[in-house]
Amino acid sequence: MYPQLPLPFTLQEDFNFENFIAHENQLVIESLKNPNEPFIFLWGTLGTGKTHLLQSACQHQTQLGGTASYLPSKELISTSPQLLDGLANLDLICIDDVDSLYEKADWEEALFNLFNQIKQVGGRLIVSSTVSPQHSKITLNDLKSRLNSGLPLNLSTLSDESTLQALQARAQKLGLELNREAANYLMTRFPRDLHTLWGLLNQLDQASLVAQRKLTIPFLKATLSSSL
Repeated sequence: MYPQLPLPFTLQEDFNFENFIAHENQLVIESLKNPNEPFIFLWGTLGTGKTHLLQSACQHQTQLGGTASYLPSKELISTSPQLLDGLANLDLICIDDVDSLYEKADWEEALFNLFNQIKQVGGRLIVSSTVSPQHSKITLNDLKSRLNSGLPLNLSTLSDESTLQALQARAQKLGLELNREAANYLMTRFPRDLHTLWGLLNQLDQASLVAQRKLTIPFLKATLSSSL
């Protein structure tokens, strides 16, 4: 399917550019696909799709015959910064939730060295964060300067209509039929970030398989009552 990644962080195959509901963020996708953008700093609030897009960038790179690695910072913390050694030889490195590594001297130094190595060999680096590079809590000033030197892309929160379409597309991917009334029920009673909504759909998927029921409003109420 895709070339084996050099690190044990796997990609979700359904995280690709084709099924990302872009709408207000179409320019972001075009920039992520652009091989002439050596460094991109992608930032946005929780649930806007940063992980989806970083994994999509890796999928896209490998489909073109290149090499890529996706690194989730929240999992990196429990490992050694030496994990980054030698990665600059890859065509693309995507570091998710890079702000999880801030204020950790060994990781900041490792990131600084990796950035310089990537720049030297002409590779590409994409990082994601919940805050802009200007508002990052980085201790190492040289690293902060490097992170401010790239193309800053702010991932916009989807409109209500875009969120509804994303919900229905995700439901269809799971083999579920989610009409507008049911989708609106979810959006008006739960947080509208995609991370939460995806979790609800997975819960409904399991429940509907067991009960052999369609996603009606009464079924949603009964299934998700404990989550309200």
